[in-house]
Amino acid sequence: MTFKFVHEPPYGVQTIKQIIPHRHPFLLPDGITAMGEDTVEGFKNISISDPVFEGHFPEEPVYPGVLQIELIAQIGACWILSLEQNVGKTAYLMTVESAKFRRPLRPGDRADVYGKITSVKSRTGRLSGIIKVGDQVASEATILFAFQKA
Repeated sequence: MTFKFVHEPPYGVQTIKQIIPHRHPFLLPDGITAMGEDTVEGFKNISISDPVFEGHFPEEPVYPGVLQIELIAQIGACWILSLEQNVGKTAYLMTVESAKFRRPLRPGDRADVYGKITSVKSRTGRLSGIIKVGDQVASEATILFAFQKA
């Protein structure tokens, strides 16, 4: 597989919206900072204005684990769908092979996501991702995804 990216980082939400179909309030990444042959890095600023905090522990806001997995998946989708041969396709989460949550994400945190693409086939792939706040690991997950024409 050749690795020619249509969108070169760093880029923000406006470019992310050109790559993946998600929209507010479910468009999670705020930016993509780096991409390589098998790596992707991005981030989300966790804000008290995120709608999820209205119901997810309003007295002690914690960013949900399932959305952390989705954040990793969306940043991974930016990598696979930025490849020239995949423009216009959609990526779908197929399997969460493993997930661990080590530290809560709270309003004011910057969730830095580091992804490693460990496998890519003609229509599927595997991504291992870690979310860090500073030098602390908040969560990690390995997911399988499929991509195809919408």
